[in-house]
Amino acid sequence: YGFAGLSGLLAVALSALAAHALASIAPTGDQAVTWFREATAFQMSHALGLVLVTMISERLAAGLGRRMMRTAAVLLTAATLLFPGALYSVSFNGPVFFAPIGGIAAMAGWALFGIAAWLAYRDSTQPD
Repeated sequence: YGFAGLSGLLAVALSALAAHALASIAPTGDQAVTWFREATAFQMSHALGLVLVTMISERLAAGLGRRMMRTAAVLLTAATLLFPGALYSVSFNGPVFFAPIGGIAAMAGWALFGIAAWLAYRDSTQPD
């Protein structure tokens, strides 16, 4: 939860920076504002998603569903760092090569979340 909270805080702060000063300080100007808006939206939605996935994983019984749900949380954490980080970086002419890794981590995390939720549901409806 701590990482999700910090990530949400950072998304709000960077969104404010984009709205009020970024175009004048970033070498990419107005394009940086566009990239920051995309990055902060992604970061905030995935921070909230991470809270959800973590809360659900804590409620699941031990087993494959819970392990997969926790793996989904790890992938979403990586996605929350890598994809927006690449957009923040490119705004200042930095490297962007880690954006696809972040995007893949996000897709894999959400896919794993869905599979884990299905497994947990299936396991909860099976007779003991």
